[in-house]
Amino acid sequence: MSKSKGNGCKIRLENVGPLADISLDLRDLTVLVGPQASGKSIFLQTLKLALDRHHIMAFFRQQNMEFNGHAAAFLDGYYGGGMGGMLDHAPFVTWAGKRSSLESLARVKKSAKHQAERLFYIPAQRVVSLPSGVSRTFAHFDFGDPYVLRYFAHQVHLLLQNEFGALTTLFPVPQRLNETIRKPLEDALFGGAELRLEQKDYTNVLALKVGGLPKSLPFLDWSAGQREFVPLLLGFYWLCPAGKASRREHIEWVVVEEPEMGLHPRAIASFLLLALELLRRGYKVIISTHSPAVLDLVWALRHIQHQGKAADVRALFDIPAGQAINAIAESALSKECRVYFFERDKPVRDISTLDPSSEDEAVYNWGDLNGFSSRSAGVVSDIISRAEWGDAKR
Repeated sequence: MSKSKGNGCKIRLENVGPLADISLDLRDLTVLVGPQASGKSIFLQTLKLALDRHHIMAFFRQQNMEFNGHAAAFLDGYYGGGMGGMLDHAPFVTWAGKRSSLESLARVKKSAKHQAERLFYIPAQRVVSLPSGVSRTFAHFDFGDPYVLRYFAHQVHLLLQNEFGALTTLFPVPQRLNETIRKPLEDALFGGAELRLEQKDYTNVLALKVGGLPKSLPFLDWSAGQREFVPLLLGFYWLCPAGKASRREHIEWVVVEEPEMGLHPRAIASFLLLALELLRRGYKVIISTHSPAVLDLVWALRHIQHQGKAADVRALFDIPAGQAINAIAESALSKECRVYFFERDKPVRDISTLDPSSEDEAVYNWGDLNGFSSRSAGVVSDIISRAEWGDAKR
């Protein structure tokens, strides 16, 4: 992808699904907002394809799936059933200064040089990767299921069966994530419970061991937030390996879709701390979200970077000074952020200033994430005004 000012990276999509013509300049932290079916997932999956098409095709072959140059069939297998029809609208993708048709990206010769994966994708449907607390391989899914979901589930399965296969407790684990990060997760999500890998009917199954209970809680007895968050946690474990290596060397980008699902605001704050840790480790992070809490972080970081200091980042998360949190805070001060608003049948807009005094509604309402709050405040204000002034204000 073509480099822009700073640490940016530009990509353009034309006629890709609902996206008629969009250009985004991706930075260290990029946040996508907008209603459902506005094209955010299509964009992110296309970015993954642009970066990793050789790796994707090689993995399909590893799973005994051969498309023999049929681009539409490949797109059905990659985006999901029926998505090959996008080719009827002449879609193009521009990256690395080169404009290529989506059809050409979907055709990779068997002789093409193998390339390492560059973008790790944590999909919105991640809870499906652990039905009843049991991991699933790529082959357990249907052909029409999105590749990013199937591949993520496969990576979680390998992590549980191989790297974690000999462990009983998966959280909290001293070798995984610093205590500065583990403690907020413990408080906000697990409440002192242990995430365990236990055997049931000769199968490794995830369970929660709660103090005072004789038996561990099975997956379906967990809270919705715990079920949503554990696959996300396992993805972070994979990205933050134990030992001397601080990151997966070949991975440059991390995509996280809708991290807020099922989570209390305190748990969302814990996720955001994890996201800043990924930035500190050198990853570029892209978050697709419907939560204003994520934009709260971006808005606060912009002000802290302009007039604040590392101590203000710590205050943002209510965490005392320490070596690990100091490193995360110092790193956050140097990171560039962008926020893009996706709307159906409209151009994608850069709303990165998030300025509440802006005359642009998309900016001051944060891509309409604050729209209902603004309207409810206006209604309440009008009610109070009528009560004070009587019929004259009706």
